[in-house]
Amino acid sequence: LLNYFFILKNLYAKYFSYKPYVLLSEKIKKEEEFMPDITMEIRRIPKPGKDYEVIKLATNAMKKLGRRGIVTASVMIPHSAKADVVSAIPFSSWDEIENLHDNYFSNEEFRNNQAKIAELCIQAPTIQALNVIARGDFGGSIKYMRRNFLFAKRGQSADVQKTLLEWREEFPEGKKPTIQRGAAGSLDVVRVSVPYENLNTLIEASLDVATNPSYEKFREIITKNTERVMGYNSRIVHRN
Repeated sequence: LLNYFFILKNLYAKYFSYKPYVLLSEKIKKEEEFMPDITMEIRRIPKPGKDYEVIKLATNAMKKLGRRGIVTASVMIPHSAKADVVSAIPFSSWDEIENLHDNYFSNEEFRNNQAKIAELCIQAPTIQALNVIARGDFGGSIKYMRRNFLFAKRGQSADVQKTLLEWREEFPEGKKPTIQRGAAGSLDVVRVSVPYENLNTLIEASLDVATNPSYEKFREIITKNTERVMGYNSRIVHRN
């Protein structure tokens, strides 16, 4: 009887084990962990007096695209910078971005619509694809966007990124920033973006980051490992 029990046990283990399903779920989980998370930004600098026209056409283009995204316009920038209109669109794969490129080169109507916007700008738009290192909170009613550019010293960008990820964990749920790095341009730049529900909240949050004693250890590391940090404030004028 005992031998019969062990025979049944071995047959059950051989033919009815759930181990393959466990391995499959682990495989899916790993694939999800490595799934690309990308934000494509189209930055346009309007000619003097043409900012609202650029905003309107960029908004229409975003609506026609038929996917999630936002359009922002500069509201507070340093005098040394140029006011811009930025369209930001999230993608979940590089294939999606390649398809967008294919559409640009094969679709004359699409190109013409983009050209109409470009004609209202002082230069051709710049297009940046950003690898999202950590996706931030982006829910609720939001009106403003803060974008910070951290220029790391040569060889220190990994430490800057690591510090920002650790600092990010100190923020409360619902207030965590997005951390990104560009797929083109300077490899030393690490970016931090945060949306806010109103201007007062944006200013208070910026002051907290700069002066809160609890963040002193993070500020010291960032100061040590960066050449400079630039911040830009924009109004969210459209959200798909």
